[in-house]
This record gives sequence, C-alpha cells and structure tokens, in this order.
Amino acid sequence: MKKPTLYFLSGTMCTPLLWEFVCAELTQFDCIFIDTTSATSFAEIDTLLDATLEENTFVVAFSMGAYAAMHFAVSNPDRIQKMMVIAASATSLSAKELQLRKSTIDFLEKHNYKGISTTRALQFLHPKNHQNNVLIQVIKNMDSDLGKEVLIRQLKATSQRVDLTQKLQKIQTRIHIIASKEDALVNIEDVQHTQKQLPKATSTFLKNCGHMIPLEMPDLVRSAIINFF
Repeated sequence: MKKPTLYFLSGTMCTPLLWEFVCAELTQFDCIFIDTTSATSFAEIDTLLDATLEENTFVVAFSMGAYAAMHFAVSNPDRIQKMMVIAASATSLSAKELQLRKSTIDFLEKHNYKGISTTRALQFLHPKNHQNNVLIQVIKNMDSDLGKEVLIRQLKATSQRVDLTQKLQKIQTRIHIIASKEDALVNIEDVQHTQKQLPKATSTFLKNCGHMIPLEMPDLVRSAIINFF
C-alpha cells in the first residue's frame, strides 16, 4: 500500500536538516522536501508548488515556507487538503523587520559573509536551548550549505508580503497552526489574528520554545503530524 505523501516547506536559510529529527521516525509517510531557494518572489514559489504538489495534497510548512504555502492556497483554494502552519502568520512584515532586512541586504552586498554567528543563531532558539550545541550547529550547517547568495536572494524575494488573513477565509484547506508564545521572530498576536480569521483551524500554542519548533520540539511536531494527517 502506497504511503501518504507529506510535502515539507522550510523557512529562510533552511534545508531538509530542519526536519531531520521530525522525519527520522515518521516512517508511515513519504516525506518530500521542496526546495524554494532558487525563487526570487512568492509568485515563483507559487509556480514551483503548482508544478510539484499533487491534488488534495498534505503540506507541512515552517516560517517563510508556511507563508508561501498560505500564499499558494489563496490562489489555489482547492489544491491543498490539509496544511500544518508552523511558526508563521499570514500578516505582512512590520516596518521594523523590513528595515532590518534592508540593512542586512545592504551589508551583505558590500562585505564578505562568514556565516551566521552564534549570537544570531541563538535568537532563533528559546533560552533553555542556548547551551544546546547540536541545535546551534544544525542552524549553522544549514546556513553554510546555502551561503551568501541564497541569503540575499531569499531576503529580497520574501520581504514584500501582503496580508493574507482576509483571503484565507475563502480557502477549503484544513489548517492546524503550531506556534510558540516565546518566539522572538514571529509575534504570537499576529499568529492568533491569523487563527481568528480561520474559524475551522485548530491550533497548538507552545511555551518554553523559540522559533525553531521542528528542531526544539520534534516529538511534538511529529505527534501533531500523525494526529492531523
């Protein structure tokens, strides 16, 4: 009997390593990782997803990848049967975040890039994991594998985000949201606002976890996948 397929979409500067701990014991599914690092816009990601996803498919998406999945679902309301949205909202980026990204791009274009610093990597993790060298190294390895050009391209491609919350009401996709109340990168109020626009959506809100939920709480994510899909 053919296993059900799960398509995984990752965040900025993330590779399949993001899902390594989740998928290691997720043998009842065929896990397919979609690489969006070559895309220069969400429209290009839409085209890639259109060519890759099956009909009535299952999608697990994290951070920027989760926004991309929601962006695709708005234009293709019947294409994704079920979608798990992790560490993401459907809102646009704040002016502060946009300015930070612009400054980062300007700096990268003028200087050598030596890879993500430990200080920056720790911003993605909950303080309880700041001594977890395994998780820190995974973040550094993903960044190293992709490199400076991908970082610049992804920052440029994914910064201009429209607010999708109202449009999400029209889709048929069943959605489960997983988010952390202590995520330093994604405002939990934005996630809750997204949830309120989706009366049929279910959700899991975490404590003692940072932004990198698939790395920090892989057992919880795996259990949620099994229960939801």
